[in-house]
Amino acid sequence: MPPAAPALPRRLHAAGHFARTLSWSFTDLALGYYLHARLGLPAAQTGQLLFVSLAYSAVLDLLLAALFTAVRDQRRTALRLQLAGGAGTAASACLLFHPALASGGEERLAWLLAASLLFRTCYAVFDVAQNALTSLLPADDADAERYVTNRARVVPASKLCIAAALFAVVGDAGPAQAGNEWRISLAIGALVLLAAVPLACWRAPPLAMARAHGRSVALPMAALGPVLVAIAAETALTGLAGRVFPFIANGAALTFAMVAGMVLAPWITTGMQRSLGSELRTIIVQTVAGWGCVGLLLAQPPAALAITCAAGYGVCLAGVGLILWRRTALIARHHAARTGRHDDLTCFALLTGTMKLSIALSSLLLGQVLAAAEARHAGALDTVLLLTISGGMLSIAALALDARRGQARAPWLPGGRP
Repeated sequence: MPPAAPALPRRLHAAGHFARTLSWSFTDLALGYYLHARLGLPAAQTGQLLFVSLAYSAVLDLLLAALFTAVRDQRRTALRLQLAGGAGTAASACLLFHPALASGGEERLAWLLAASLLFRTCYAVFDVAQNALTSLLPADDADAERYVTNRARVVPASKLCIAAALFAVVGDAGPAQAGNEWRISLAIGALVLLAAVPLACWRAPPLAMARAHGRSVALPMAALGPVLVAIAAETALTGLAGRVFPFIANGAALTFAMVAGMVLAPWITTGMQRSLGSELRTIIVQTVAGWGCVGLLLAQPPAALAITCAAGYGVCLAGVGLILWRRTALIARHHAARTGRHDDLTCFALLTGTMKLSIALSSLLLGQVLAAAEARHAGALDTVLLLTISGGMLSIAALALDARRGQARAPWLPGGRP
């Protein structure tokens, strides 16, 4: 019987994801509101600033993906990068929300953009390293499943904390200098360092498999490509509704309910997949259910029903994401087993780069939707529903075509079922 996989790195890894998600989620959910509602930037300008910074972050991830193909000891490199990137992320987030950047004239936008780009740079390194450790640290495939499940649990729990913190931010009509954003960033920065330092100090055993030399090994794009298409559609289009929540009635409560639903998603998705018998069927059911939740919510029902719909939407969105992240981790592990070469950092850099580029597009769409809503254009919220449906259909189509080609019978899919 093989020795049991050590629990310590799994717990440290989960703590790192919890802290990392705190930093990302607060910036992702609060920055647009902070710039538009607190600092008074026009909606279109807010969307453009978010788009530029996120597009830059996505390009940086893709550049890192290319650079990481030359890294020999990927596990040790990832452990070091998560500490360096975490420290930079903590400091730059505090700078981004510092009251000093809230004042000033025309140069204020340039300073805010510079601070945002610095944050995105540090976070890109932190994010890619943390995510690559999802497949670099596990002892075997069963242990990898535990890493992915732990991540799926702590990430929405972290977002739930941020959703609760939004009650201290959304609706605060005071001046920027009196806001809570900077104080929340300081607290998050401390937690990031408390999680990153112990993981970096853990003595990881050497990888059992040496990196292949002397021959060219292609990345597993046949398996990874459909996942990237699906995650892009889910992030850019299906996830747009959640980004609109802070700007509509009961915005903080809706955001909190959405993230609370995400916390329940791992258990609900696992049970649903067990009942339905395949990943693709689970994705289809959750996608269609998500459409219904968004449609009801945008029809402006009573508060209790709206909050219930937001929670259901969170379950569906996170459930699909869980399946896609699990598939990526297993693709990376089986690619290493098949070729003798670890490209985990590259695989996850491609995944996070795709997600960030999709979030950048979503931010640009958000700016246009908000501008249309403020101008009282009819159908502004209907556009959100249409984009949500389009994202789900594109995601299902990519995965269904992949299953039809027989890719889903590969060993990285549990049970070999599409």
